[in-house]
Amino acid sequence: MIELKSENSASVPAGMETVYTGAFPPEERRPWSDLLRRADSDPRFSLYTIMSDGIPAGLITVWNLGIARYVEHFAIDPAMRGAGIGQDVIKKIISMPGAPVVLEVESESTGDTARRRIGFYTRAGLTAHHLFSYIQPPYAPGLPEVPLTLMTSSPLPLDDITALLHREIYGKIQDDKS
Repeated sequence: MIELKSENSASVPAGMETVYTGAFPPEERRPWSDLLRRADSDPRFSLYTIMSDGIPAGLITVWNLGIARYVEHFAIDPAMRGAGIGQDVIKKIISMPGAPVVLEVESESTGDTARRRIGFYTRAGLTAHHLFSYIQPPYAPGLPEVPLTLMTSSPLPLDDITALLHREIYGKIQDDKS
């Protein structure tokens, strides 16, 4: 059985930082300390440990931004992949009460891994917006912007979502660094 356990900095199981840093390159992740700080202090931010039959299997972070719930990071422990855990998690997130879900994924033009990932999210109930141009701002000074594709669980105004993400998610990163 898959459960999502809401965490704070003191309750995150050992090993989740390794799962997180192993799943995302530096240009696509926050410092681990920032995730923990936000889990303790930002009511819009949720850090969940993914539990599979009582065993920590990964993590997912979700922002409640009013018109959308933004999945910022989602990672399954490599040793537990391929068992359907990820599909169950995304379906659980989509079915939670609240606004539609939005997330970013690498463009299908970047290769087979990106195409498989888009297929995974599509099977879970999300739609890729390939024709919409989206750029993820850098997570820190000196890191590059990243061209990505937005995926949503239902129709959303993508220009508004982009402005919201840039202001509320990535703008806060720059504010925190100043």
